[in-house]
Amino acid sequence: MLTSGMNEVVSGSLNGHNREGHSTPRFYFTVDCDWVPGSEFGLERLLNVCDRYGLKGTIFFAGRFAESYPDLVRECHRRGHELGTHGWAHGGLEEDEDFRVASYEQQREWIRRATDAVEHAAGIRPVIFRAPNLRIGATTFRVLEDEGYQYDSSIPARRFDMGFGRVHYTEYFWAPLTPYNPSWQGRHCRERNDILEIPPSACLFPINLAALRVLRLQTFNYMINWIGQRSQHLVFYCHPFEFLHAKDQMFPKTMSKWNRWGMSPANLPLMESLLNYVLDNGYALAQMMSVTAHRFDSRYPVKLSTDGLLTHSAYREE
Repeated sequence: MLTSGMNEVVSGSLNGHNREGHSTPRFYFTVDCDWVPGSEFGLERLLNVCDRYGLKGTIFFAGRFAESYPDLVRECHRRGHELGTHGWAHGGLEEDEDFRVASYEQQREWIRRATDAVEHAAGIRPVIFRAPNLRIGATTFRVLEDEGYQYDSSIPARRFDMGFGRVHYTEYFWAPLTPYNPSWQGRHCRERNDILEIPPSACLFPINLAALRVLRLQTFNYMINWIGQRSQHLVFYCHPFEFLHAKDQMFPKTMSKWNRWGMSPANLPLMESLLNYVLDNGYALAQMMSVTAHRFDSRYPVKLSTDGLLTHSAYREE
């Protein structure tokens, strides 16, 4: 069971005490807009839910999504949501992008094209990034700095899917749970970059809609409570395609039936149940770019390196 699997993770925490001094925990609602034709209707439904809750989230756009639906990107900005990028064609029918092994030049092209697409659509230049499949490496942080980015949300700390999902590597398992500045120069360098990492939350399994669909709300609430004892930052993410039927969208042939399972408009009330839970438990709705330097704990840096990375076939995040 999940609770028994937590014991070893709990033993590594600071006796259950939070490392931060905030009195109010913060909930970050984030959306990953992969390049999945048809999923734009799911984003429209999400925006309506956000309006009902007064929720201003952070929406990460694959460049091709932003290029294809500029009016929708502009509408997200008009409603007060933060805009970020999520690769160029991630989720599409082409071969997916791997930011852990691609060259500096290739990564910069992907990020530049996505950045330009969002800026052209909404009139603002994005400064926050989430890597496709949560696959990020030292080179990516160099590119982000060179392109003027200030925030990232890609490193899956405390996540290991135990064969049920796609994160089966432990390189970032003990990375900080709270926002911090990672080092991209390598394992033996002390310098840190200027990118503020805001980790997508996990308690072995991710705090995302896919896990919520499978584990249901009671188990998911246990995970949230566990994270809340160790960090005041709770980062949730979902995808627009999860709120529509799979048959109404275009997915790559490599996507498994397991990943398509459970896609439905019925996930909207499920997500609303989660929002009600976090609000009832004292979380404040926040946006990622409201996080500033004085809020994060820099005692626990993580070093990023391309040494000894797994192959592309070894794992793939949703």
